Amino acid sequence: MKIKISLLLLSICFSLNISAKTEYYELVDSAEVNIKEKRWDRAESFLKELLRSYPDDNNNSLIISNLATVQRYQGKVSEAIRNYSFAINMTPNAVTLLKNRASLYLEVDSVTRALSDYDRILSLDEKDEESRYYHGILSLRVGNLDEAKLDFDYILYYNPASGLGREGLAHYNKIKKDYTQAIKYFTEIIEQFPSAILYSNRAECYLAQKRLNEAEKDIDKALGITPEDGYLYVLRAKLRKLRFDRDAMEADLMLAEKYGFSRELAEEILRVK
Repeated sequence: MKIKISLLLLSICFSLNISAKTEYYELVDSAEVNIKEKRWDRAESFLKELLRSYPDDNNNSLIISNLATVQRYQGKVSEAIRNYSFAINMTPNAVTLLKNRASLYLEVDSVTRALSDYDRILSLDEKDEESRYYHGILSLRVGNLDEAKLDFDYILYYNPASGLGREGLAHYNKIKKDYTQAIKYFTEIIEQFPSAILYSNRAECYLAQKRLNEAEKDIDKALGITPEDGYLYVLRAKLRKLRFDRDAMEADLMLAEKYGFSRELAEEILRVK
């Protein structure tokens, strides 16, 4: 699941309710330059200096949000979560901040907290398609299948052409082991937005149905896009196992391990019928 991270451009609001502060604007400009150049440590220093020098400024929710994001890019996860929370406390209806914190909660596998943020977003904007999709996906993860389906059906009701709605229903049907329906939805999305993750998901469905030739084609297509994805070699190893080709299966397991996939987990996946 790939989720966008939003950096709120500082210049958006610095024209609002700000008197002529030369030093303030110099710090802002320096922070912006370093953000654009992805010099996260330097950007962090200037943002912190802004907060120290102007602790009561009306724009500090925005400053703190950007501070959280540059900390996130540096791997300072706990600091980033804390600062997103500070910013949200100051502006509790800021959807972008809630999305940023929700996606960071997902990075640390805090599904319940991410779900809570998406609940809040949808209470503010029930038609936020991306947030409803993630709310549905997380509902699948915690076993709330009916709620997830409501989310995906809601998306398609308001946007019948939605790829996110179809992808959600594909995952829903896959979990329900209705592989024929899952394949149908994955195919519809792949025709418009082909990707390695979609090919690998459809390949899993084909493998579950023992449709080995179709599975092989999807695995090959996925490997053509992301050849260093260890999980794809595990999928191909499973395909080899179903074809009773143990030498090829072992070769793929070695490739999976080479690209960082746990041998123990790979063998566990192969044991699943």
